[in-house]
Amino acid sequence: MGVLFTLILAIVFIVLYVNRKRSGATDPRFRGMQNILLLAAVIFTILTLSHFFVIIDAGEVGVQVLFGKVRERTLKAGINVVNPFVTIVKYPTRIQEHTMSIDIGEGARRGDDSVKVRTLDGLEVGVDLTVWWKIDPEKVNKVYEDLAKSTYELEMKIIRPAIRTTVRDTAAMFKMDSLYTGERKDFTNNINDTLITLLGPKSVVVDKVLVRNISLPKLVENAIEEKMKAKQQEEAMEYKKNIASREAEIKEIEAKGLANAQRIINSTLSDKYLQHEAIMAYEKLANSENTTFVILPTSPTATGMPLILGK
Repeated sequence: MGVLFTLILAIVFIVLYVNRKRSGATDPRFRGMQNILLLAAVIFTILTLSHFFVIIDAGEVGVQVLFGKVRERTLKAGINVVNPFVTIVKYPTRIQEHTMSIDIGEGARRGDDSVKVRTLDGLEVGVDLTVWWKIDPEKVNKVYEDLAKSTYELEMKIIRPAIRTTVRDTAAMFKMDSLYTGERKDFTNNINDTLITLLGPKSVVVDKVLVRNISLPKLVENAIEEKMKAKQQEEAMEYKKNIASREAEIKEIEAKGLANAQRIINSTLSDKYLQHEAIMAYEKLANSENTTFVILPTSPTATGMPLILGK
């Protein structure tokens, strides 16, 4: 209900009430009608006065349009006194998101909404990303005058095309393999910087770009998986080779140690020393419970076998 219509009705009911009041009718039915006119006059007067006030929610800003012309003063959060004939167009100043994803229902449009691009080496990939953005509250009048009469129109006509173009142009500077390595961060930063430059003059502030996923053709994915498996197998073989090499080194060191020990023993042994060692062994054997007599060899080199007689 327009302000002009409510104002006319309020005036009509006030005039009718005054006329009834002046007539001085004493009939109870006339007094009832008089009360109804008074109530209607009060209601429409309140409705008329309400058009002089507008409440703007936190995180919003209002653009005043009077007969097709944008007024310079924007409306901030809270209660604002306005011309009752202005039209108020509200724009959010909170962070908004625009998602373009391959998952159905997740992106700004249903179906596969990812950005299809070609890399520097000519491969087609799909890029899923989210852009956080907001309207510059100090330039919201310019948005209404030059760009869009609503947030949705701004998103579809300005922000979305800018994102698609920027992602395609940026992807053309990177090889496909680099999008899976440390250069993916550079890819994201380039998109972010380009969008800031492109949308800044449009009164749109780009907060952050999130590259969420990069989808490859199935054949390329299979080839990458096979390459990764081969690399893992090669690393496993190299690991086993290193282990075997270390084990061989240990055995070689042990063998050298035994050879050196044997050489030292052979160079220091004598017949008398061997005979002494044999006698000591025979003595221990003679004290054993399983033997009674031990006949020692008489060879000077102590090479004879002892003769042991049991009980």
